[in-house]
Order: sequence, then structure tokens, then C-alpha cells
Amino acid sequence: MNFLLKLWRQRNYRMASVVSLVALVWLLSGLWSDDAIDSDGKAGVKLSSAGVEADAPSVRARQLDAQPYVTRVVVNSRTEANRTVRVRAELDGVVAALPVAEGKWVAAGDVLCEIAAEDRPENLTRARAALRKAELDFAGAKKLQGRGLQSEAAMAQQEVSLANARADLKRAQVEVDNLTIRAPFAGIINSRAVELGDFIRRGEECATVLELDPMLVVGEVSEAQVAHLQVGAPASAQLQLGQIVEGSVRYVSQEAHPVTRAYRVEMEVANHDGKLRSGISARLALPTGEVLAHRINSSLLTLDDDGHLGVRTLDTEQRVRFARVQLVSDENEGVWITGLPPRVTLITVGQEYVSEGERVDAALEDAAGDLAAPVAQSAGSADGEAQP
Repeated sequence: MNFLLKLWRQRNYRMASVVSLVALVWLLSGLWSDDAIDSDGKAGVKLSSAGVEADAPSVRARQLDAQPYVTRVVVNSRTEANRTVRVRAELDGVVAALPVAEGKWVAAGDVLCEIAAEDRPENLTRARAALRKAELDFAGAKKLQGRGLQSEAAMAQQEVSLANARADLKRAQVEVDNLTIRAPFAGIINSRAVELGDFIRRGEECATVLELDPMLVVGEVSEAQVAHLQVGAPASAQLQLGQIVEGSVRYVSQEAHPVTRAYRVEMEVANHDGKLRSGISARLALPTGEVLAHRINSSLLTLDDDGHLGVRTLDTEQRVRFARVQLVSDENEGVWITGLPPRVTLITVGQEYVSEGERVDAALEDAAGDLAAPVAQSAGSADGEAQP
């Protein structure tokens, strides 16, 4: 006792004892707090007015509705002329004229090459005269036959002579007509195979004509995809420089390529102004069906412990749930996913800081639209604001 009295008389020990006693009383006061004892005398958890734990993490969420989405298969493709024809000569001769230059537009029937006439016009005149004589001979023989002065054999010979004269005239006329090589349809002269003064033979090429309106976008699809394509369905393609063109499916092959085992597909595109060229690389998007899907920002996608792709949603009790999804399309405006209910409450801010089954304090966003808003998130806290 004397020892304790000596310690109490020293001011430092006395102050330390008082501070220790006050601290002990403050710590013990929490055990007797009425707010921390429930009606059964057991320790409870203080709840907010919304029935959520007071220290529950805060998140932001939005209710999203599913929308009809046309699924597409995207394949590598290229533009092609609707028709490509190598116009060839049908007789031998020297090229006498080339009225239209390469790269120029021609109408159907315009002259592409002219061959020197030589003696062909005279042969045509002679054939006409020979036909006239054969017709007169046949008419005279017919009168003699009516008088009984012409035999059947002689009449048959006159018929043969008349038929030969008509055939000679036809042949001479065709040769004169073939002196001018004409465009079979309206298009562009892509190349010219001869020059002025060249000797061109029957079957040799004069020029190549492309029909560029309409333009075709051609690609190949796999065996699994071709069954979902329909002729006449709308389609689109993105050209190499970013230009988007739209059209419709014109043709789906019924036979696979023997090497690639893929099926040729053609989309027809209007090209009235002639701005589209043949041979441009493109990405062809072909419709394969329609599903109900949600469009969200790609930053909201996450993976579970097993590596499955999904998003974090809220149930009616504001508990976090992980929902697996399937990616349908990845576009500039967002991603389309399936696998969610028609209406879902999606966590848009703070999804990376909560776990499945955890109860959260969620603030619903009232922004309109189907695209979950945040492009970027504050990494410092779960309730960080979306950055514009």
C-alpha cells in the first residue's frame, strides 16, 4: 500500500492512471450501447432506411430492356463488276479505227473497234445481185412448170440456187456488220488489247468492258453459315477506306468451292455515280437471323473465377449476381450481348469492387437509352462518377 501511495504522489503516474481509466471506460461503453443490442440481447447490425447494411458498398445501376437485334456473319470480301466481257473480233482484218479510249464510258451498241473493209462491201453488192438473178430464174422456172415445160429436177435445182444466193447475201452482210465491234452493254472500257493498224484475227480480243452499275460485293461463307442466308435479305459492307455501302443479297451458291469448301455469296449495290471500283477489299455483313439482345458498354464485361464472360447485375434484394452472357456483336457504339432476362438491372459503376451475393447500396440512373453510360470509371472508389 505504501508503494502505491508513493506512486500516486508522483504527478506523472497520477496523470497516466487517469488517462488509462478514461480510455477504459470509453471502450467499455460500446458494449452497453442500446443501439447495438437487439430485442433478444444479441449484437445486431445497424441498417439504413432502405434495409441495406449501413457500410454496404455504393454502386450505380441502370435498368435495361432487350431489343430485337439482327445477327450477322461478317466475311472478307471484294467488289466485283456485275459483268466483265472481253469483246472479240469475228473476222480477220486490220484495225482501222478506235473511236473510244480506255477508261471511257460507253453505251450499249457503241463502236469499240473498226476493221478495214477491204472488198467486203463489194462482195455484199455482188451477193445482192446474185440473189436477184436467182429469184428471177426461180420465177421463170415456176411459170414453165405450170405449162408442163419444166421437170421436177430442174425446179429443185432452181430452189437450190435461190437458197445459195440467199445464204451468200447473209454471209456478206454479216461480214460487213462485223467490221464494227460494238459494246454489248453500257459500261467502262477497262482495257484495249489492240492499237490502230494492228492486224486482228478472228477470236482475238479488242477490248474489255466492265458493267459497274450495279456493283457486286462478293465473299464466301462456311457450311455452317450458308443455311441461314436468304436471297433478297438486306446486307451491308464496309470498304477498305471505311465507306459503308448497303444493298441486298443477290446470289447464294448451291455448290461449295472444291478447295475452300466455302459458298460464294453476292451482294448487289447501286453504283449510279460510278464511284465504286472493282477489286476493293471489304468486310461483308450478311444477316443470319434475329435475337433479343442488350447493348452495353464493353467496359462492363467481366470474367468470373472460371473465366466465363458476363456482367454483374442486381436482384430484387439489391444483391450482386453474376450473369453469363454471349457476345453477339462488337460495334463502335457498344457491344450486343444475349443471355440476360428481357429486363435487367445492370451495375454500371462499381462492378469491379463488389462480389456475387454481396448486398449493395444501389443508386438507379434515370438516363434514357439502352447503352450503359460509363465510358471510363474512377478507379479510386466504387462509387466514382462516369467520365464523359
